[in-house]
Amino acid sequence: MLTVKNKPAMECLGETRSLERVCKCFLPAGVHRFLFGPLSEFPMVRRLTGAVFGALSGVGLFFGLMHNIAMSAVQRVVVGCVFVGLCSLGGMFSSLFRCSVLLIFPSMIGSQGRTFLMVFVLQGLYQGPIANIQHNVQDVASSMGCNIDLQITHSKVMWRMLTEPYVQVVKEIVSDSEEFEKESQNVSKKFQKIRDEVMGRYGYDSPAKESVHTANSTQEEYVEKTRARCDYVVQQGISRCQDWFGMKWEECMKTIQAPLINHFLCIPMQFHFLCNIMRVMTSWCTEKIPVEGNFGQTFDKLNDSINRLAEHFTTNVVLQKLEQQSVLGVNVLQNFSKELSRVFQEKKVIAEKIAGVINFLLSFTFITVFTSAFGYVRQFCRDIHFDNVYITTYFRQIDARRIRAGKRHLLPLKKAEQKSFINPWSLSIHPSELMPVIVGFLQVASLALFVCVLLAVDGILYNIFDLIRRHTFTTYSVTSVHHAHIVIGGDSMLARLLRKTIGAFNTSSNLDVQSSNLHCLPQPHALSQSNYLWIFLPLFLMCLMCCLQVYTNRLRRVITAFYFPKREKKRILFLYNLQIQKRISFMNRQCHRLRNQKQTFVTVLSVLVALLKRVGCRLHWCWVCDRFVRQNQAVQCSSVGCTVIYCQQCWTDLDNICYACLPRNQCGPQDNGSDSDVYYSC
Repeated sequence: MLTVKNKPAMECLGETRSLERVCKCFLPAGVHRFLFGPLSEFPMVRRLTGAVFGALSGVGLFFGLMHNIAMSAVQRVVVGCVFVGLCSLGGMFSSLFRCSVLLIFPSMIGSQGRTFLMVFVLQGLYQGPIANIQHNVQDVASSMGCNIDLQITHSKVMWRMLTEPYVQVVKEIVSDSEEFEKESQNVSKKFQKIRDEVMGRYGYDSPAKESVHTANSTQEEYVEKTRARCDYVVQQGISRCQDWFGMKWEECMKTIQAPLINHFLCIPMQFHFLCNIMRVMTSWCTEKIPVEGNFGQTFDKLNDSINRLAEHFTTNVVLQKLEQQSVLGVNVLQNFSKELSRVFQEKKVIAEKIAGVINFLLSFTFITVFTSAFGYVRQFCRDIHFDNVYITTYFRQIDARRIRAGKRHLLPLKKAEQKSFINPWSLSIHPSELMPVIVGFLQVASLALFVCVLLAVDGILYNIFDLIRRHTFTTYSVTSVHHAHIVIGGDSMLARLLRKTIGAFNTSSNLDVQSSNLHCLPQPHALSQSNYLWIFLPLFLMCLMCCLQVYTNRLRRVITAFYFPKREKKRILFLYNLQIQKRISFMNRQCHRLRNQKQTFVTVLSVLVALLKRVGCRLHWCWVCDRFVRQNQAVQCSSVGCTVIYCQQCWTDLDNICYACLPRNQCGPQDNGSDSDVYYSC
């Protein structure tokens, strides 16, 4: 086990000493002494400086955490004061807090920072192309609603022109209902004379009444009445003729008073038999009665109509409303644009809630940056294996002292050991650091692809909507000429009725409406340059952060070591002792590793390698360091049936011995040190 003499911790760490030398050149002596001197010096100043640092850090953290969370002004001030006060206390008394705050900056370059920028890009997408697509679609839908309203308005105007005469007729009938009732009563009274004439039982003698009573219909009854009245007129004529001859006989006898002479001269007055000649009309009354064949049926209908007309006359207007089907969830009979705006307002409320969730996620992501920094410091102080893979200056100093003392040393590392250690001063990316970089680039590429697709959709929709705006301009011309003049003469009831009804159609109107859908055309919006800037600038920063992530991750250890130098010293001593133990058992571990790897290779890849050899393709990689080797630099085991290949350096590190071919009894006991391996933290 390696042991060293106790020295001040700040003097043992090479990175701290380098920083101290740089600060000594630029800072005043008092400031340099304050920063790098013992903690027992300037206690009050250190407390006040920590409080100020904590307060400033609290203001920055509060702005990053709370600026996207909706709060009232009073709540924001109260919460801000409490938060800044707690941060001041943390900066005054806790090195862990101060170190965590400083680690936020390198953590922002890492995966947590990329996550924060990713959410920021999503917010930019939502406020940029997504909001623009929503706005353009809403604008087109509103344009469609405006056009529908315009067509409905034109249809209402034309329908009103068509139905206005009929509505006027109905209004006239409703307003003149009392006058119509009086007219109907007058008609009924005047028709009563006709009814008495047709249905009356007069104008014939009693014997004819029996034949009238036997009639089965109004037609037969009226025919019998007409015949009876005709016969009755003939009989009355004969009677009056005979009475006339009798009256003339008496007058003649009174005028000529000479006996015998008056009888002789007045004898013509006794020719009353001549009156019977009127009986010739009896056959005419029977055969040629002047009654139409449908008189009875017509009279019955007219009588029934007059009876109904004589009843109470009322007029009512009944309106029937038909429910129309909705279009896009909106009733087209109502104001389509207003209903559509109401629907989109409801959607807008949901969109605002989604935006609030994104803002909350943005604040929550910033919290993860701080928790990541705090978690790094906590793991650094608790887990000695955590992120303990760096060959630091102090590591080199220990190895240099052992070289001078003639003891076993580690540097330079064997090639197989180089994949387990990272040189913090090297600009090259270590294989263990490469995987987080690749994952970061894949995340950025997938996000960039999604952004490009979304921007392409927004651009395509904008061009389509702009094409609609430029080619859907329509001019409407609604022209209608209506002239009606109906003249109804006469003063009868029917004439007056027709003048009050059909006369309402005597209207004249001219309609000439000129309009266009210019105000209904959609006005699509294109994204501004600032929108593209707020989308692509974070993407560019994410790409840059993927490249710088390796170096900022190394910087985290330097910052933490500045605040916890004793802990860093223990970690480096542990790492050096652990690697010394592994170096001692290096040969045994490589022997077991190569034997297991050879068996796996033979069972799995032998067929594939044989096929590649047949086509002239030879793969050469070192079985120790797992790196590809050129054919002219490869060293292959000379044993029969052994296909293990080494690079020159690994072959030298193994003392020119192929441990994959050694018998199992010549290999030492296998050292399983997996539980004590250190690991890299990304």
